[in-house]
Amino acid sequence: MRADLSLQQAPPFSVPARFLVSAPFFGLLAALILLWYGPEMISHRWSPEVLAVTHFLTLGFLTMSMLGAMMQLMPVLMGMVFPRAVLFSGIIHTPLFAGILCLGLAWLMQIDLLFIVALVLLGFSFSLFIVLTADRLLRSANRHATRSMMLLALLALFFTTCLGIYLAMGHGTETVPLARQLTDLHLSWGLLGWVLLLISAVAYQVVPMFQITDEYPVIVQRWLGWLIFIALLSLSLTYLWPLEIVKTISTIVLASCLLTFALSTLWLLHKRRRLLADITMRFWQLAMSCLLLLTSVWGIATLIHADLPAFLLGVLMIHGFAMSTINGMMYKIIPFIIWLHLSVHNKNLRGRGERSSQVNVPHMRKIIPEAAALWQFRFHLLSLVLLLLATIWPLWFFYPAALLFAIAQAFLLFNLLKSVRFYNKKLAELSTFI
Repeated sequence: MRADLSLQQAPPFSVPARFLVSAPFFGLLAALILLWYGPEMISHRWSPEVLAVTHFLTLGFLTMSMLGAMMQLMPVLMGMVFPRAVLFSGIIHTPLFAGILCLGLAWLMQIDLLFIVALVLLGFSFSLFIVLTADRLLRSANRHATRSMMLLALLALFFTTCLGIYLAMGHGTETVPLARQLTDLHLSWGLLGWVLLLISAVAYQVVPMFQITDEYPVIVQRWLGWLIFIALLSLSLTYLWPLEIVKTISTIVLASCLLTFALSTLWLLHKRRRLLADITMRFWQLAMSCLLLLTSVWGIATLIHADLPAFLLGVLMIHGFAMSTINGMMYKIIPFIIWLHLSVHNKNLRGRGERSSQVNVPHMRKIIPEAAALWQFRFHLLSLVLLLLATIWPLWFFYPAALLFAIAQAFLLFNLLKSVRFYNKKLAELSTFI
């Protein structure tokens, strides 16, 4: 059940663009930290450098781009309008950007005051976004699966934020104890709740729309999000009442949901009606393959009680699944909104009888050339393979992996900035006729 598109409700280009362009900046920053500190930084999961890199990727790349995507897709998919969208996006983006920087620097420089500054900035940004967005979703007349999934994702973001604030206070103040036992729960709500739920919600709309596939099975759309959310709630309760049977059942449910989403998406892409594969489809296929591999490795290791390399699952989930998915969607979202806004400008000119003043609007595949996106995909894929190998043999593969990761992020940033420059150039041409 696909939402009806409300293209006339699309926000100004700057609203999503500021978030999406900021994302690869933090990805590049994380890669440079890896290169600077070297393989010694992954000797244990609690090193300050690992925590800084993790949050530059999860907050800086993933959450930054996901907020921007929501601000673009919610008005288009559900006809919702953010009040004063440009002002609202600026109020969210500025403290979010500064807060992520402060949080990373707080770990790298071990300055307690920066933790407090980061908590204030991030707490304000997330609170405002969650409250206003949830209010708009609840007021929406649409009742399709994407709406409920987005609401669940926002609730997961709220839990993730609360746990993160409490953990950061343990790092930045002496009055709050550092509760490391909550770290895995914080990660679970962030990656399996906020990230997975929102990606699933968006996938229900953009995979059929852009890849010309059938829709996801109704049972998947209706129940997948609720099962993930209930399983995470059950896991959370085991931190208060350690019932092994509840933990086991919740883990099985989560693993089943991951497999269902990955296999459903791969099947839809395999049966797509569009014959020509594009770069976004390659990213989706890579992401779903990583999700399958993650679930398989996780399940086998659990069954045979084997210890996995400390960062293997994290690389598969963050870099392999989440970043691949979002990277691929950027190559659809940015060209689509550029094409849409320029087409609307041309339509307005035609309405005033000024057909000669129209600008040439190229096909979406030309706004970010396929060749440039393909090269960036190759660097992204190679960096993923080497990062996985680096979790096992860090002395051999760490530096090549970090270097390729930096190149991939720099390439993505270049591609996005070039598309923004193209849009501004076309706007300048239009302004001479208005």
